[in-house]
Amino acid sequence: MAHAKAKSANPDRLIRVLVVDDESDIRELLDLTLNRMGLVADCAETVAQAREFLSQHNYLLCLTDMRLPDGDGLEIVRFIAEQRPQLPVAVITAFGSTENAVAALKAGAFDYLAKPLALDQLRTLIKSVLSVPLEKEEVGKQGAELLGVSQSIVQVRETIDKLARSQAPVYISGESGSGKELAARLIHLKSLRHAAAFVPVNCGAIPENLMESEFFGYRKGSFTGADRDHDGFFQVAHGGTLFLDEVADLPLAMQVKLLRVIQEKRVRKVGNATEDPIDVRIICATHRNLKECVEKGAFRQDLYYRINVIELRMPPLRERPEDVPLLAAVALERLGGPDAPKLSAEAETALCSYPFPGNVRELENILERAIALSGGGKIGAGDLQIGSPYETEAGNDFAGRGEETLDELLNRIERQAIADALARTKGNRTTAARLLGVSFRSLRYRIERLGMGTDEE
Repeated sequence: MAHAKAKSANPDRLIRVLVVDDESDIRELLDLTLNRMGLVADCAETVAQAREFLSQHNYLLCLTDMRLPDGDGLEIVRFIAEQRPQLPVAVITAFGSTENAVAALKAGAFDYLAKPLALDQLRTLIKSVLSVPLEKEEVGKQGAELLGVSQSIVQVRETIDKLARSQAPVYISGESGSGKELAARLIHLKSLRHAAAFVPVNCGAIPENLMESEFFGYRKGSFTGADRDHDGFFQVAHGGTLFLDEVADLPLAMQVKLLRVIQEKRVRKVGNATEDPIDVRIICATHRNLKECVEKGAFRQDLYYRINVIELRMPPLRERPEDVPLLAAVALERLGGPDAPKLSAEAETALCSYPFPGNVRELENILERAIALSGGGKIGAGDLQIGSPYETEAGNDFAGRGEETLDELLNRIERQAIADALARTKGNRTTAARLLGVSFRSLRYRIERLGMGTDEE
C-alpha cells in the first residue's frame, strides 16, 4: 500500500522523492536512506499509484523499478518526460541488465541503479540532484560558447540543454575541429555536475602500454617507477564528467575494461586488490564513423551501444556558412585584442565560400596567420592563404581526390598541415602544436602515426 512519511509540520516545505517499487524491503531501504538525508519518500507499488502521487505533489527525484505489477518503469519514465520534463528519473534495474538500463536512458531517465542497491551510489545520485545547474550567464563567464545563428547550430544548442538534464552517456559525432569538446564541456557546465571536474582525454594520444594506469590510476609500488599513489582519469573526474575524445582509437583490450567500468560503476587501480565506486558521466566523441568501426571489428558492438545512448552531431562549418562572419569576428578579437584588424569584404566572401576541411579550428588558425601577414592593417583575401594545402589539380575542390580512400585523403591533409606548421615554426613542435590547436603529446603521436620522423624535437 502506498504511504508517505513527513518530517516537518509544513508539507509545502518538504523535499520529496517518489519511490516506485513492488518489493517492500526495497521500499523500506530507500525510505530509510532518504529520511536520513532529510528527504521525504512517497512510496508507490504500481504505475497507477505513481501517477496518482505525481498528480498530487512536486518531487525532487523519482526512483522507479523496471518491473511493476501493472506495467514497467519505462511507462513512468515516458510519462514524466511528457508531463514533468524537469523532474529527473532514475531506474532500478536487475544486476547485469544492461539492455534495460540503456532502454531507460534512451527513454529519458536521468540515471540508473543496479540491484542489489549500493547505498553509496544512491547517496551520490541524490547529492548530484540536490545541486543547482549554472545559469546561462555563468556558463558564458566560463569561456564556453557555441556561437552561430544557423538553424543547425541553434538545434545543437537546444539539444545540449536537454542533454544537460540527463546522466545518460552521450556520443558526439563530427569532423575534426567542429567543436565536439566544446559541446561536451557545455553539457557538463549546464548539468548538475558542473561543480565537479570536466576531464578531457584524447584517447589517440596515450600509448597503449600506459592506458590502464592513466585511466584507472595505480598504487605505489605496483610497477617499476610507481613511486607514489596516482589517480587516473576516472578518479579525477569523480562526481563530474569524463570526455573521451577519439574513442575509436582505443585498442580492443582497453575497450573491454572501459565497458566493465561503465556497467559496474567501479574502478580498480593497478596494483589494488579491491574496486572503488566511481560516479562519472561519460561523453565520447570521434571524427570517425563509429558504426563502420564496429562492422570492421575495430570497435566492440556492446561498448558502442553502451556509449551511444544519445547521439549529438556537430555540423561541419561548410554546412553553416552564415556563421563564419560571426565566428571570424570573435576569433579576431580574441587573437588580436580590441585593436585586431578587420576582414575586408573580399576576405569575408572568400571565407564564406571556403569548405573548411578543418572546420572552426582551421578558421582560427587561418585568422591567426592572417593577422601576422596583414601587418596590422585590414585583412585582405590574399592574407588568408586558403588555397593550399587543400587545393587539388581540379581547383579548390575538396571532393576531387581521385582514387584516394577517405582515410588516405585525411592522412595526406593532416601530414601536409603538420609539415606546414613545422616549417613555419622552424621545427619547433611545441609552437607547431599550439598553432595546430592540439597538445604537444597529440602532435607527437600524430607524427609517429604518419611516419613523419623521429620523436626528437
